[in-house]
Amino acid sequence: MLILFRHFVILQGLGKLKSNLPHQSRKILEADFSSLWDRIYAVGETYLVTPNGHKFTAEATTAVRGIHGKQKLLRIKQKGREFARIYECCWGHTTNCYGTRIGGYSESLNSWYKGLIISLDSLTLKPKNEVIHDFGTLLGSPLQSYQLAISNVSPLPGIYLVYDRRQKKYIYADSAEDMQKRIQEEVRLQKSNSRLKAQTIQKGLIESKRCTTSAEAKKYILTNCEIRILGIPDEKGRKYPWIRRSLLAHYAISVLEPDFNISTD
Repeated sequence: MLILFRHFVILQGLGKLKSNLPHQSRKILEADFSSLWDRIYAVGETYLVTPNGHKFTAEATTAVRGIHGKQKLLRIKQKGREFARIYECCWGHTTNCYGTRIGGYSESLNSWYKGLIISLDSLTLKPKNEVIHDFGTLLGSPLQSYQLAISNVSPLPGIYLVYDRRQKKYIYADSAEDMQKRIQEEVRLQKSNSRLKAQTIQKGLIESKRCTTSAEAKKYILTNCEIRILGIPDEKGRKYPWIRRSLLAHYAISVLEPDFNISTD
C-alpha cells in the first residue's frame, strides 16, 4: 500500500511538471526579440495590458548571473513585483525557461512593437474589465486584406481596426451594424469626391494628400490596408443593446489614436 501511495505521489509530481515545462508550444510573433528589447530599453519601463486584461510592466535589462548571465531579458512585473522573465530563447513560446506562462505577455509586447502602444495615460480611463478583454481579443484577431474580408465577413454587428502597412500604424477604428456592408462601402468607387463624407478612409487619404481621387484611394486601401474584425452582436438584456460595441470603439480610438478618427478641424 505504501509503495502504491509513493507511485501516486510521483505520478502527481510528474503531471504538475509536465504542465509547466519550459518552452511549451509555439506562438507566431512578428517582432524580433533583439529589436523589441532595444526599443523598450530606449523608452524605459513600459505599461501594457494582456489580451485577457491583466495590466503589467515590461523592463529591458540584462541577467547578472546564472546560465543566462549577461543575456538580454525582459522583466515582466505585476503590481510592482516580478512575475516572469522572457529571454531570447523564450520568445515565441507559451512558457519561459522556468515553465512560467508568458504567452499573453508576449502577445502584448508583440502588438506594442507593431505600434499598438497602450500607454499609462490610456489606462487612467479605467474602462470596465469587459472592455479591456474585448480590446485584447480585437488586437489578437488576425489581420486580413480587404479582398478577403469582403468575401468572408458576415453581415453582422461588430467593430474593426484598419491598419496601414505603409505607414505602419492604425488609421481608423469604428463599429458597424453590418460589417460586410461597411467594408464594401469603404472600397466603393465614387465619381465625385464631394460624396466621400460616408467613406472616412477614402476621405482621409485624399485630405492627407496621399491620394487625389476616389480611384487612387480605393487602390491604396486594397494594396496597403488590412483590418482586424471582432463581431459583437446586440445584447438584448441591456438597456442599450449596442453599448458594448460602442464602448469598445471609443476605447480603441482613445488608445490607438487612429489618424482618421482624430479630427484636426
